[in-house]
Amino acid sequence: MNGRGHRSGLTLLEIVLSLALFCGAAAALSQLAWNGSRATVQARLKTQATIRCEAKLNEILAGVEQMAAKSNVPFPDDSSWTWSQVVTPSSHAELVQLDVTVSHRSKSRLASIDVTLRRWAREQTIFVQGATQTKEEQEKMEARTE
Repeated sequence: MNGRGHRSGLTLLEIVLSLALFCGAAAALSQLAWNGSRATVQARLKTQATIRCEAKLNEILAGVEQMAAKSNVPFPDDSSWTWSQVVTPSSHAELVQLDVTVSHRSKSRLASIDVTLRRWAREQTIFVQGATQTKEEQEKMEARTE
């Protein structure tokens, strides 16, 4: 042995390097966890927006809602969700392009989303006129037979 005794333990340089590696790994893992959380929130909101959009589109096509332009109408169960509707006439008299957009707005950019579905549909007034004419014709027929 040369005068210096053998020390057991870590040097300051080894401690600093191990702390730097630990902090780097912790930062990388926290970034991965944040990305996973963000993706989960976005997927949940997009799924809910798509379901709401399909439901509203079906209500419009079934005649529960009027086929007319509407903007930022809140959903009755949750006012943070709104829907808008654009009806665009086509070159065919009975056909219209129906765009329904469902939006969720929040203070956080992470929780804000828009989903739009587009369908081609027959104009509702044609069906209403047909049903009205049929009813009137039936009433006239009944009046004639009496």
